[in-house]
Amino acid sequence: MTTRRLFHWLVAVALSVPPCAWAQQATRLPTVGILSDGGPTACASGAPGYAVACMVDGLRALGYVEGRNIAFEYRFANGDYKRLPLLAAELVALRPDVVYTLSTAGADAAAKATTMIPIVVGPAGEVTLSRLAGNLARPVGNVTGQTLNFAEQNQKCLQLLKELAPRTSRVAVITNPDSPVFDQVSGFLGPAAAQLGVTLVRIEARNVSDLPQAFAVVVASGADAILMLDEAVLAGSREVRMQVSEWALSRRLPVASSNERFAADGALVSLGTDIPAIARRAAFYVHRILGGAKPADLPVERPTVFKLSVNRKTAATLGLTIPQSVLLRADEVIR
Repeated sequence: MTTRRLFHWLVAVALSVPPCAWAQQATRLPTVGILSDGGPTACASGAPGYAVACMVDGLRALGYVEGRNIAFEYRFANGDYKRLPLLAAELVALRPDVVYTLSTAGADAAAKATTMIPIVVGPAGEVTLSRLAGNLARPVGNVTGQTLNFAEQNQKCLQLLKELAPRTSRVAVITNPDSPVFDQVSGFLGPAAAQLGVTLVRIEARNVSDLPQAFAVVVASGADAILMLDEAVLAGSREVRMQVSEWALSRRLPVASSNERFAADGALVSLGTDIPAIARRAAFYVHRILGGAKPADLPVERPTVFKLSVNRKTAATLGLTIPQSVLLRADEVIR
C-alpha cells in the first residue's frame, strides 16, 4: 500500500468511528464502584459517620477530584439487603477498576458478582472477610479491607450493660433479620449472657417502621434492658437510634449498643469501632489498587481503636450511677 493510500485508509477508518467513541476512550477515568446498604444521603460529603462519605472524602484528601482523575459509580440498596446481589452485578457489568463496599452483606454480594475486579471492604465481619480473603495476612482472592471483631465487641457491650445496670436479667437484642449476623446472635452472645446471668430475647426489626412492633415484643417479653447490635441499616439510622433511645427512656430501660454513635443519641452506653477511621483507611486501599497494587499486597486489617461513650444524663434519668472505673476509661462522657 502506498503512503497516499495508507493515509486515505486511516482517514476513512477515523471517520467511521463515532466521535463519542473517541471521547469515551480519551476521557475514561479510573472508576470506583460503590455498593452501599443505605441510601444516597450516605454519600454526601461530610455526612457524619457514614462510611461511604468518609471513604470518598478520604480519596479527596489523597488528591482525587471527581470528573478530573476519578469517577464513581454508586448503587444503593436503600436498606433492602435482598437487592445487593443485583446491584453488585450491575456494578461489575460496568467494569470498574475497584469495588468498595461497607458491610458483611455487601462484601458477600460483591464477591459473588466477581472474582476478578478487586474489592475493598471497610468494614465487614471478621468471619466473612476471613472466608473471602482466604488469608488475612496475604489475601489469596480479590477481596481485602478492614474487619470488625463483631462478636467480642458485642460481648463487651453486654458486659458494660450489666456493669452499669446490675439488676439487668433479661435483655432484648434488637437486630435486622436480613443481616448476615442475625442467625449468629445466640452463638456469639449466648456464652457471655450465661456467664453474666442474663437471658437474651432476640427481636426483629428491619427499619424504623418496624419499631412499634418491636417495642411491643420488648414489653411482652419482660425485658429490662436493650442491646442494639451495630448494623448498617438499622442501628446505622439516626432516626432509629433516637426513637429507640426515647422509647426506652420512657420505659426506664437502659440501652447499650456496639454502634459508636448510640450513646450520643440517648442510649446509656455504646462501645463502637471508629467507622470513619476505617472508611478513610479503605480509601487508602482503593488508592493503592488504582496505583497498581493487588489485594494480595494489602493485608486485611483489624481495628485497634474503640470508642466507649457513656451518657450521664440518661443514667441519671434511669436512676443509675456510672461507676468511676467506667468513667475513667470512657472516651466520651455525655452530660
